[in-house]
Amino acid sequence: MTYKNAKNIAIFSIVALFTVTAFGFSNSYAEEGNYKMVGGVMPELTFNFREGTETLQFPVFTMGENFVDDSGVSFSVEGTVTHSPLLHKAMDEAYIYRYSNAAFDHQFKYFDVDANFVKEGESIILLDYNNCRIDNYQVETLDSNDYESYHKEVGFAIVDKIDFVCSGLKSNNDSTHTNPRTLIDHGDSGFKFANGMKTFVTFSFNEGKEKIQFPVFNLVSGYAESGRNVKAEFSVEGVLDYYPILQKKIDNARKVSGLTSQSNDDFNALVEFSNGEKTYRGFDFSSCHVEDAKITTLTDKEEGFTGKSGFVTVHQLGFECSGIKSLNMHYDKLRGDTPSWKSIDIVHEYQEPLQNTDKGLSAFATFTFDDGVETVEFSMFKQSEVLSATEDVFLQDKDNPAPSEFTRKASYPTLELRGIVGDYPLLYNHVDDALSIQGVIGTNNRNLVDIDVKIVSGNEEIRGFNYSNCRSTDYVVSTEPNKEESYVKNKFALENIFDFECQGYHPNNPMYDAMFVVEKAKTTSSSDLRKTDDWAKGFYVE
Repeated sequence: MTYKNAKNIAIFSIVALFTVTAFGFSNSYAEEGNYKMVGGVMPELTFNFREGTETLQFPVFTMGENFVDDSGVSFSVEGTVTHSPLLHKAMDEAYIYRYSNAAFDHQFKYFDVDANFVKEGESIILLDYNNCRIDNYQVETLDSNDYESYHKEVGFAIVDKIDFVCSGLKSNNDSTHTNPRTLIDHGDSGFKFANGMKTFVTFSFNEGKEKIQFPVFNLVSGYAESGRNVKAEFSVEGVLDYYPILQKKIDNARKVSGLTSQSNDDFNALVEFSNGEKTYRGFDFSSCHVEDAKITTLTDKEEGFTGKSGFVTVHQLGFECSGIKSLNMHYDKLRGDTPSWKSIDIVHEYQEPLQNTDKGLSAFATFTFDDGVETVEFSMFKQSEVLSATEDVFLQDKDNPAPSEFTRKASYPTLELRGIVGDYPLLYNHVDDALSIQGVIGTNNRNLVDIDVKIVSGNEEIRGFNYSNCRSTDYVVSTEPNKEESYVKNKFALENIFDFECQGYHPNNPMYDAMFVVEKAKTTSSSDLRKTDDWAKGFYVE
């Protein structure tokens, strides 16, 4: 072997060693934090850099856009600063080359990310992000913002906040074959609800049916008063899980997004509100499709990191439907066999079993309909500012100058009633009837109702209001969770919300009126005495 050959072999060995050192590094980190993950779902991200791979767990994962829209691909993560040399290197390089527009100006500029949502060691949802780059990042210490964090029981959290932008996203989930006659019941969600009122949604697909209990339900639109028909929309939210047929519809909705040559898959959805013993209300949605789908984490500043609270990875889904049919089965039971054209007089009462008001006050609303009277106790009553007035302003015309005019007129009194979904079929029938004439011109004064509200303490009426000729302007069923706390504390409330606008209003002040009621002594009047000048024969007056 000549000196030249030996020199070439040595140079080749050094280059090979450098290549192995620079590009052969591959390691995997899985930071096991003692976080409280509701439902046990942990986002686990694998970063595939050109110099190796790195797997990290982030308790906070947020999609930047609606998955279905296919309008962009971005996501953000948040987690305690930990051992992640490759990811931190990519963050540092992104800062160094932040003003460069070159496509590949450093080794860590572009990479792929596999977002794996793991439950009990198994993947339930897998998302593949490709050609990602770091869009922005920061290190921040999270605290309570009110000095509580300086106390040990609250604490601080030093976290990485990283934003990513990618070129593409693919859902890599197994397509499960199902029988069209199959009903997949995913069972109870395990959460607690006020008055035990839960939401069950049964999706009817061509491939079969799926029945899912969602802790959060919102009737987005459908009953709002309008000059035209309002499209029926609803949304649900729950801990991220794998629903094979529904997930297939979500993936398909993304594939056909923006395409005119392909249509979305339609399906029906039956929503039922039940306490396990009785179904009080429901909606039958027809020809629905997935409109929104987003995976995000609900959290509150430092609380999840310090153990005061927790994290919950949820699926937020929105649906748009062509029709909505309300279910009010108990109204038909009260009406019986009476023909629909015949006037009847139904009397029904419902008392809200949930009570937690200051000084034990309760709000009772009595509705006087054409077909009967119904008294309902609501948890919340809200009236408009009754002294409010509107102003019509007439501005002067430049071609015909004239002073501005102001016209003041009283606004219509309005009220809102809220309470846990309960048994008040006459009220349901009223708002359903308003829905049936929605968009029909000249029907504003049809189907009016008088509403009498009493605020009582025990058996004593403190205040009262009489509303006359009211019409329903909106009705929704809604669950409003308090960030992650509703999931962590296992407490949800499914509300009915009724809005009315009335033509007349009269306040009552029974306590004041009682001050001027004069009680008379129960004495015998002289007029009540027997007339002694008209006695029987044999008796006389001297």
